[in-house]
Amino acid sequence: MNQRELEHHLQELFDGRLEGQAYEHLQQTLRDDPAAREAYREYLHLYHALEFRAKGVDLLNVVPMEKVVERRQRRAISIAGLAAVAVLVVGALVMTLIATHTPQPTLAVKTAPGTEISISHAHTGEDAPEGLVLEPGSRLKVNKGTVELEFASGVRGIVRSPADLTLQRQDLLDLTNGTVWFEVPKKAVGFMVNTPDLTLTDLGTEFGIISEPNFLDEVHVFHGKVEVSNRNGLKKTERLEAGQARFAEPAGHWRETPARRDHFLDELPSKEIKPAVILTEDSSGSQLAYADDASASDLLHGLTPVTTGWNLKNNAHPKELTDGIHGARFEQLPGDAVQGAWTTVGATAEYYLGTGPTGRGFDITSILSIADWSNVGFGNQAWTVEVKPVGGDYRILHTVNYHPLRADLHSGGATKVGLTDKSGVLASGIESIKFTASHVAGSVDNAFVWRELDVFGVPTEQPDR
Repeated sequence: MNQRELEHHLQELFDGRLEGQAYEHLQQTLRDDPAAREAYREYLHLYHALEFRAKGVDLLNVVPMEKVVERRQRRAISIAGLAAVAVLVVGALVMTLIATHTPQPTLAVKTAPGTEISISHAHTGEDAPEGLVLEPGSRLKVNKGTVELEFASGVRGIVRSPADLTLQRQDLLDLTNGTVWFEVPKKAVGFMVNTPDLTLTDLGTEFGIISEPNFLDEVHVFHGKVEVSNRNGLKKTERLEAGQARFAEPAGHWRETPARRDHFLDELPSKEIKPAVILTEDSSGSQLAYADDASASDLLHGLTPVTTGWNLKNNAHPKELTDGIHGARFEQLPGDAVQGAWTTVGATAEYYLGTGPTGRGFDITSILSIADWSNVGFGNQAWTVEVKPVGGDYRILHTVNYHPLRADLHSGGATKVGLTDKSGVLASGIESIKFTASHVAGSVDNAFVWRELDVFGVPTEQPDR
């Protein structure tokens, strides 16, 4: 990359317009070329100086404070008759000036108990920021726990692990992966977030982003408006308002999905959140590998669900999820070509368990899910399960995102997912349970074929008196 190209790309980067291969090329150049990194630092300094100058502070002509301190120290030494009290006064004045002019970090980080993070910076040595702060070029990885982001602009975010993000500018964040909630004040309108699938521009709002490897990125808007641009295919742009949510399709379109506030945290937890759900996942290249695992004695067996959004072609139907029969290959059974449930993104199945013999509902002890197909990724699975206590409201119990199988015309197979709890009880006092199919990246229409869904449990006991 020659000097002219470098300067052009740097200008586009600071304008928030550098994307795709050009962005990756610049990143590689900065990693390999010390001269390019120096040019980046000069652009960064100029950008910040112009920004502060607009607020009445001319950083371009300010003498660095360390130079002020050095000059005052040399002057104090050279003047032999300077009284000790004058030295103290000058020292106090210098410390006051330092405290007064210490710039606020572009992004400060707070962590919840039990959180594990790592921070790296574009600048090293004496130029590297100190403490839990990020400056342009800094990268934050959240390996465990939850982090709060506090931008100097007033933007606030809550990040749930695992997450990986890089601060490009005070108004531009690159989110490689993670689940993040943002609140953007009016003075910070224009704040942007890039993910592998989308670019979001805030219009003064509250929103959440979910970005996971091998999963289609999602945007959920809770207040105000945002503009989202798909970074793939046709690169469609859409403006979303409160209550709307979308996920980015690989072809460049947007698909509607339910807006779910309960997927996000908007406050930093005061204590460590330890996941109680134990997830077991298994896959096989053999389509009927788990045919013998379907149960005809679980809590859902024989129940008719309330459903929305399923693909009912070829006699597929969600009622076959709980019939205790795994099913055969495509068109092996006359009159029932697809012996299972054929999902669409957002399809739901709600089962009413009732209050049980004690009137207190049921204790859910485990959940088993089986998917399979001969090709196109239909053997993978992605879904969310919610539970509703007797007289209460639904809450999310767990979200599954399991995509081990290739999504092509020749590869098939099966997946099996199990949920249990360390205590032995996933949820207690439950009267209804609801499953929502999510999107399987790479499969046709992001769908999968669900073969069996079993929920095991016992009636909730009466409390001891």
